[in-house]
Amino acid sequence: MKFSLRLGVLVSSFFLSLFWSLNLLLFLYTLLVYYLLYEVPIGHWTASVLMISLPVAWGFNLFYIVFWGLVRPWRTLMPLVTMLIGIPFWRRTLTYNRPDANSEKRPTLQVMSYNVMGFNKYDVVDTQHPDYANQMIDWVLKEPSDIKCFQEFYNNNTSVVFKTIRRLERAGYPYYAILHPPDRDYLKEKDGKFIGVALFSRYPIVKRGEEVFDHFNGLVWADVKIDRDTIRVISVHLQSMGIRVGGMLNQRETEQVKENTQGLLRQLRQGFTMRRNQIARIEEYYRNSPYPVIISGDFNDTPYSYAYGKLRRLLRNAFEDAGRGFGFSYNKAPGFLRIDNQFYNARFLEPLNFVTYKDVKFSDHYPIMAQYAIKPREISKDRRPRTHVEFDF
Repeated sequence: MKFSLRLGVLVSSFFLSLFWSLNLLLFLYTLLVYYLLYEVPIGHWTASVLMISLPVAWGFNLFYIVFWGLVRPWRTLMPLVTMLIGIPFWRRTLTYNRPDANSEKRPTLQVMSYNVMGFNKYDVVDTQHPDYANQMIDWVLKEPSDIKCFQEFYNNNTSVVFKTIRRLERAGYPYYAILHPPDRDYLKEKDGKFIGVALFSRYPIVKRGEEVFDHFNGLVWADVKIDRDTIRVISVHLQSMGIRVGGMLNQRETEQVKENTQGLLRQLRQGFTMRRNQIARIEEYYRNSPYPVIISGDFNDTPYSYAYGKLRRLLRNAFEDAGRGFGFSYNKAPGFLRIDNQFYNARFLEPLNFVTYKDVKFSDHYPIMAQYAIKPREISKDRRPRTHVEFDF
């Protein structure tokens, strides 16, 4: 009996020591992730993998808080401190802000961003039933934002359903910027077929530009004249990882699962590398802008990524400052990703409200909308490009 008790104590002590050692490693790992997110010192894809693992690290820390609370309460201090150190990053995950009533009656600008997935044109081709596409386009036309940023926007002048440019013009958005591939101008073609990034505005556009990243990924920017003010709005669509979680989970063939698993790391590496380069180009458009900037679109990356961190060092995030809840914007498995964002220049703009339209389920993304108040000032006297870091949590 005594031997059994002693053996049990030894086994218990061994596992408790092992768990404590693993907790210490987790503490150091989480601190490393915090450092990478805070400083964004390097753009290597391995650092990006570490950064996006923060929610997993938090999950293990919460497990240790519960575990030590049951067996060694004093040891909860280390995982608890680890979580508290990460408070500045909590807002990237969960936030709650009440909409501002704009009691000062400042001029406002409402910006919507939506990856429309080609307005489901492939479903229309396959089923020959345009009802779903028409419902989606009708929602887009009626949504009241002043500026609408689209990713995977589709136009086809030979189709009654997909004459989307003309339909938006008639709905009160006569000014637009379209991403053109470098080798041809789709809008000059007879059928006007086009898929890519687009921006539509109620207000006049005084200047515009574009850059193709890869196929229909890229950006368009427009300097929008709003009374006496001018705002540069950049609509972006960054490189996708090309990973379909739902498809991988539904696979049954062992070899197919193995092949996709082996390709996962390659796809992650390629996606991180391409988005790093694309963020560098977006940063140039921001720094060279003589006007306040709003960057809106599908970033195909989480709030703990290199892409998000680089922009977050330059600009504020509208969801963090005016949103509510988790703000998940991806309407597919795994269902808990926020990859659509709006970043804004807090020196000149103030977000009054941010909404993720979770009831609009036409696409694999939910639309997002932010309403901004334009701060009282004379923009015309402060048109110098910003080159310094504007960063706080």
